[in-house]
Amino acid sequence: MSTNDGQSFEKGSSGVVVSAEEQRLRRSYVRKADLHLLPPAFAMYFYAVVDRNNIGNAKVAGMDVELGLHGNQFNWIASAFFFTYIFFEIPSNIMLKRVGARIWLPFIAICWSILVGLMAAAKSYGSLVAVRVLMGVFQAGYVPGFIYLTSFWYTKRQQAPRISLFFSAGVFAGIWSGPLAGRLQEIKGSLSGYQYIFIIEASITIALAVVMAIVLQNYPETATFLTEDERAAALRMLANDKALSYNTNYRPRQVFRALSDWTVWGYAIIFWAAVTGGATQAIFGPTLIRAMGYTSTRAQVLSAAPSACGFASQILSMFLPRLYPRFSVWIMIFSAAACAFYAVIATVENIHVRFTFLCLSNFALSPNMPLVSVWMSNNVMGVTKKGVASACTVMLGGIAGLIGSHIYRSKDFPQYRFGHIFVCACNALIFVIALALNLYFRYENRHRDAQNVDFDASALSKEEVEDMCDNRPDHRYTW
Repeated sequence: MSTNDGQSFEKGSSGVVVSAEEQRLRRSYVRKADLHLLPPAFAMYFYAVVDRNNIGNAKVAGMDVELGLHGNQFNWIASAFFFTYIFFEIPSNIMLKRVGARIWLPFIAICWSILVGLMAAAKSYGSLVAVRVLMGVFQAGYVPGFIYLTSFWYTKRQQAPRISLFFSAGVFAGIWSGPLAGRLQEIKGSLSGYQYIFIIEASITIALAVVMAIVLQNYPETATFLTEDERAAALRMLANDKALSYNTNYRPRQVFRALSDWTVWGYAIIFWAAVTGGATQAIFGPTLIRAMGYTSTRAQVLSAAPSACGFASQILSMFLPRLYPRFSVWIMIFSAAACAFYAVIATVENIHVRFTFLCLSNFALSPNMPLVSVWMSNNVMGVTKKGVASACTVMLGGIAGLIGSHIYRSKDFPQYRFGHIFVCACNALIFVIALALNLYFRYENRHRDAQNVDFDASALSKEEVEDMCDNRPDHRYTW
């Protein structure tokens, strides 16, 4: 539409009418933000997952035989990573807010990649456990850190496809990690094949961390790649959407509010259950496929197929909330499908059917991690509460990795029924919790609509408004 003075206006994504020039500035801002945030974040998460899970590729490449591992020792090596991973996510997000993502995220990436390289020098079960424990300290902060960071840069609607794209890097890593490890283990030199896997993949991560430190910026308020007009338009857009602001101080009382909010733990349990399936596929995928009768190199290559299915569904999840913006419904659909697929894998013996449903199950498993992360980020308000909620969500994902490392037991070879049934039950749990959150949020929205409170934020101090978090009378939950 246009006014008498010839200036044209359009309706923005938040429903606020803005000028065409404002829309142009917003589009320019989002394009530049995407260019500086998404490529380094995607690439780094790709290699974070490669570095975390290459222990499984190393096993298939002969590490367990060369180091004399026996019984459940490999399972404990895999799970050692998660003992520290689950405790350092909240402290890491606090550090990110204090020192900035541009310093913190590359720093922790360099630290964990050095430790990956050191695994090539490990000569015993104990040394591998020690290195994996330290890796968990530094990797703990990357995923919750990125989710938290996007809350400063994007509106809620803009966050959804970007977080989905970010998580797809983890599944994309599963496509390439097997074939890449298969190539690296065949290098002829003075080292064993599995040692080349650790050294070369760690070196790539260090190089990416250097690039991230150069390209990444902390906040739109301080970004050097924006013009002043783009910055002003972006801050108006983010303020209208109640996005987080970089100059909001850490609020200790919001930590308690996050930890005592049952819905935060609802998101976290969904994430835990979703990661249980995803993490076990990532670590044990080659092992499960090798148990079907394939050679180690062939199993490494074939492990790309389930990961490719998961990557496709995570890309699909970028668009599903735009098609139908009800996160709980999509989560229930995918969890029900995954539950059914794992039930088939656990009960049939034909290896071709099992492999097919292993691919289908990964397709159903993968979208729920980004969907619940975006759902949580959309509903939780308050800078500190959102940071803690993000860390809690991923923290339980770490617990999933800890538990998941032990559900595919060597004594269950070759069908591994116990592990498949466990993941099936996890997806049933996802369905139940998503349904409970759906019903609660719809009830709470109706209750706030019925109260019809005329909320005047200007009558309160900035700190008082901030500490209301998602209890603000004008806040409505996405269900």
